[in-house]
Amino acid sequence: MLTRFLLFGLLACTITIFIPQNGKGMALDEAVAFALKNNPDIQKQQMNQSASEEALKGKKSENYGRIEFLASYGHYNLPRTLAPLTPSSIFLDPTAVPTTRDLFGTGIMYELPLFTGFAQQSSVAIALLEKQMAGTAFKLSREQLIYNVKTLYINILAQQTQEEAQKQYYSTLQRLYDDISLEVKLGKKARIEQLKAAADLENARVQARAIKGNINILKATLANLLNKESIETLEKVSITVPSSATIDTTKNIEKLQRYRSAVLDVEKMDKIMEKSNAANYPQIVFNGFYGQNFGPNDDSNHNEGDWHNQDVWQATVNLKWTLFDFGSRNTTQQMAAIRKQQSQRERIKTELDLKKSLREAEIKIQLAVDAFHSAETECALTRETEKIEQTRFNKGSADVNDLLYAKARNQLALNRSISAKYNYLSSCFYLDYLLENGENK
Repeated sequence: MLTRFLLFGLLACTITIFIPQNGKGMALDEAVAFALKNNPDIQKQQMNQSASEEALKGKKSENYGRIEFLASYGHYNLPRTLAPLTPSSIFLDPTAVPTTRDLFGTGIMYELPLFTGFAQQSSVAIALLEKQMAGTAFKLSREQLIYNVKTLYINILAQQTQEEAQKQYYSTLQRLYDDISLEVKLGKKARIEQLKAAADLENARVQARAIKGNINILKATLANLLNKESIETLEKVSITVPSSATIDTTKNIEKLQRYRSAVLDVEKMDKIMEKSNAANYPQIVFNGFYGQNFGPNDDSNHNEGDWHNQDVWQATVNLKWTLFDFGSRNTTQQMAAIRKQQSQRERIKTELDLKKSLREAEIKIQLAVDAFHSAETECALTRETEKIEQTRFNKGSADVNDLLYAKARNQLALNRSISAKYNYLSSCFYLDYLLENGENK
């Protein structure tokens, strides 16, 4: 029996949903709903689920046998009777017995397996497990899509926020460059200070363009998941980062679809192994046939050229039991046993991976919380440092390097704060993904 495993989350995680931008754009929940409805991979998984249901119906229908229509034609060098006859049936008038060289036959045959060594029952059980596995795969695909959409959405917002901050930083450097350029003309500043400011200004411009490029790439990726040509404006998400992460309630790993899928695969391999053992048993099949044989009489009959027909029917029970096949059955059974052992190892690996991933999700949330509060503190300190360096520079008691360094430090701290805030929300989404709660939120 598997031990219950505590999954970590955030009781203090407070996320205020969706502040619209001028009432336009796509909200996060709208993006998720649109993706679930239009994503081709999800539609494909849904078709797999339907296919597994049809496969199960097909396996169950095999229990009722099959009815086939048969037709045949044969030309023989010697005359054939329309049906097997006993000597007494031809004793009175042998020349009146219908015979033909061109024999036609039509009929209906019903074949029903009476005993297959439990192979048929195993086939139905396997099809049922495959249906359940298809349902599990469908649910996991939906959870994966929800997580991908949410993560891309949040990353786009994070990049857009950084783009705004970068533009403000660029504007600040532009004003500084303009001021220094004016003072260079007036002879109050050296040319070297103007060059240093220009270099930082150019670097800020390139960084802004790089962020814009990343936004376009992320939007194209999100549009692909949503099966859309392009992504319009996205609504912002208000995020409140708690002071610390706390332990959430538990969820038994055995109830998670990822683990359940591994368990179903073990059960499937067990049924395949049972099916392979069916070769050790006899196969018993009932066969019923009703039809007509007909054809023109040949020259041995005094009614040459006349067409006659004869009812033909039979009911048989056939038994086939393989006594020795030079090791073929044993090989099949050994292969089935090996696959079962592999599936059991995969189940154990899935359980360990889930535990590792859940622990990783907890650590990511804690790190994001710590990184955010650290960055906020650094922002406050570097902002104050920047003000001091600006004052010193204005008074001529500080070099432009000190001022540019202070501004860069403040900008880096601001970027780190933005990244940490959105990383925190992405980590919450990752935990929901592992707990398979994404569709419920």
